[in-house]
Amino acid sequence: IYTDFFHCIQIRVNPFDPFYPCANCGIIGCLIGLSFFVFLPLNAQPLPTLLKNADREANAGHFQAAAELWERAGRLKNSDPALLHQAAEAYARVRDYLHAADCYRVASTDARFPLAPLRHARAIKQLGRYEEAASAFDAFAQNYRGDYKAVMIAVAENEIAGCELALQISDNQDTTTIVQPLPDSLNTGENEFAPIPFSDNLLYFSRASESRAKLMRILRKGEIWGRPEEAKSLPEEVSAKFRSGCFSPDGTRFYYARCEEGCTAEMGGSVATSPCAIFCIRRTEEGWAAPERLRTYINLEASNNMFPHVAQAEGFEYLFFSSDRVGGFGGLDLYVCERPLDSEELDFSFPQNLGRTVNTGADEVTPFYQADAKTLWFSSLGHPSLGGLDIFKTEKEGSIWSKPQNAGSPINSPVDDYFFVLKKSGEGAYFSSNRRVGEAKTTTTDDDIFEVSGW
Repeated sequence: IYTDFFHCIQIRVNPFDPFYPCANCGIIGCLIGLSFFVFLPLNAQPLPTLLKNADREANAGHFQAAAELWERAGRLKNSDPALLHQAAEAYARVRDYLHAADCYRVASTDARFPLAPLRHARAIKQLGRYEEAASAFDAFAQNYRGDYKAVMIAVAENEIAGCELALQISDNQDTTTIVQPLPDSLNTGENEFAPIPFSDNLLYFSRASESRAKLMRILRKGEIWGRPEEAKSLPEEVSAKFRSGCFSPDGTRFYYARCEEGCTAEMGGSVATSPCAIFCIRRTEEGWAAPERLRTYINLEASNNMFPHVAQAEGFEYLFFSSDRVGGFGGLDLYVCERPLDSEELDFSFPQNLGRTVNTGADEVTPFYQADAKTLWFSSLGHPSLGGLDIFKTEKEGSIWSKPQNAGSPINSPVDDYFFVLKKSGEGAYFSSNRRVGEAKTTTTDDDIFEVSGW
């Protein structure tokens, strides 16, 4: 995730994991320097000015602008690997894979950046150049001599498996499943994510701009979508530092994740309480009640707890969520707890990790449980994928979860795909992705919501 991965998803940069956060990053235009009231073109700025401006933009969270300035400075300084490595890291953070790949390629020639070849290969993979990426991952595995060699080789081999899976799927393309973006009135240049179907005609979703995410709603009449508006019927406290949420199946409760500034673990350091915590509001005859924070054994101190999803079956309400608490397998793991449906209290059981079959050393996020089929949908950075986060499903057999299956193309893509959720009717689904959409969208720096039909 990830600052905060637009809504706190991608989580954290750690030396074992070349997966990068998207960080909310707004798209910033080119900087224009002003000196004695005279505007100068960027390429006329001296190196110290470029570096000063790049640092300022990065400190403000404007990583696209910072990346462009660091790259310009690096090119000005004879393709300096250190500056281009800084640019590559910032480009990767905003998911500008094309420019990240180009800068990582240069940084890979410098021994000071032993993971640059791995990150270069990953950027190529997320451009959909799978054969080239597989060769680059293999070269990294053969030549890497840095720390945690066994871990890094395992990461590369997992990425190669993802490339091979993508090539296999491309040879057996699913032609019945249709994936289409929702209309431009909903999908904008900002981040739209976390679709929440309240009914087949009413969809809630999150929209993030800079550091704030808003809960939005949009109505559908037949095949025509209306104009989205902010969901103002929920308490004002819900919108404060809101990230994502879900309604209980009966519509009487709304569970959501609230994240403090700098919600990722890497920025949580000295904070005593959870940077990201799960809350619930209840619907009463007078409207929505005040938010209630779930108990401390769910929102453990010094951990992130997010992406709540609830399902009801066999007299229980099940809460699935992601957490990076101590005792997991690495990154964000999926957990589940339950409470009796006939109880008015938020007395969930102690959360149980879904186990090594589902969870990996990387991040598992955005769970959705299909209760009638006992099937859990989620996204993962750790299982072999077509790109970044891919959507998977696993079936519950007794107390055992089956080996996760990749949802394949066209649901998954070379980029990030997550927040999968079935429609209320069960016919079709929604999910979020930063994929390109032909000539209609040629960038990968923001998320849109997509609709699945034909399956």
